Amino acid sequence: MSLSRSWQFIGSVDSVWYRCYDALRRGVNTRLVAFLVDAMDRTASAADRPVNVLEAGSGTAFASSLLAQRPEVLRAVCMDLDIESLGEGKKRDPRLNAVVGDLKQMPFKSDSFGLVFNSSTVEHLPHPVDAVSEMKRVCRDDGHVFVGVPYAWGPLCFQPALNRTRVGQWLGTVFTRPALDRMLRAAGLDPAAHLRYFWRFFVGAVATKHPTRPAAGETRC
Repeated sequence: MSLSRSWQFIGSVDSVWYRCYDALRRGVNTRLVAFLVDAMDRTASAADRPVNVLEAGSGTAFASSLLAQRPEVLRAVCMDLDIESLGEGKKRDPRLNAVVGDLKQMPFKSDSFGLVFNSSTVEHLPHPVDAVSEMKRVCRDDGHVFVGVPYAWGPLCFQPALNRTRVGQWLGTVFTRPALDRMLRAAGLDPAAHLRYFWRFFVGAVATKHPTRPAAGETRC
């Protein structure tokens, strides 16, 4: 059983438990999408919209399906290394723009998206800053990067006691809000707004990618 596939942990896609989880996930992603759109609306000018959006490490890409329906979004793309996850997403929503790719080395040009986001992904990686830096690379200047991770002061506060167990590995590393901000800043991003969601199981931050400014005396060609 792969720990990265939630439906395998709680049951098959045809099980009652999975259907309950599926309904819950839909509600969580509805709130997340509303937060992301609001963040873009507050900081982007009308000339910057609509934008291309990337869900990097998407799993079955619920949020991408919801974003694709928003007038602020020109095109929503979802990417995951797990072909089975993307296949489940395509069964649910055949219109998904699904791409197979690695979060640490994504198959997109730099500055391609106005919003790049993931939820419940980087906490499973040994070097999460590298993944966030790659998200920044494919985000355009003045665009946004959102990362959501398990919250250390929420219901998962017990996770450090289980981090060597199978359940602890499935949950991944937990973060405080300052730790999340430090990770974003280490990747060269500026945290702008925060969200605690899924009954405080998760904390997320949307950050801005500012244009790289030349050093004093340096000119840019």
